[in-house]
Amino acid sequence: MKKVFFTFLTGTFFLLIAWMQPAVPKATMERGKVVYDKACLSCHMPNGLGVPRMAPSLSKSKYVLGTKTKMIRIVLRGSEELPVNEDRDFTNPMAPILNLTDQQLADVLTFVRNSYGNRASVVTAADVKYVKARMN
Repeated sequence: MKKVFFTFLTGTFFLLIAWMQPAVPKATMERGKVVYDKACLSCHMPNGLGVPRMAPSLSKSKYVLGTKTKMIRIVLRGSEELPVNEDRDFTNPMAPILNLTDQQLADVLTFVRNSYGNRASVVTAADVKYVKARMN
């Protein structure tokens, strides 16, 4: 009985946290999708599920749902063979994407963090600038 109550309480807590997160502005999501379609779609696919053994899924990925800083760095520096949720390595390293403005990068990361079954905080241009300043 205690286990059932604890499970109920835990589930309610996480639903409350998800409900309390502010809605992502529609304009941010629209701008982010435009950037995704140009810069990300060919590897991560229209459904965000990636290409097996080449490009990882963005759906419920610990990198997508984790810290904004880590995700920003991956896009700016590219990736080496990052292990992903499925305990598999993807052998196609991601090249750095350096041709986006801070706002475009923030928009596309916000789009990914709130699409494909994901729900995470908004990435701002200020977040991107902060990470860039500490990467040099």
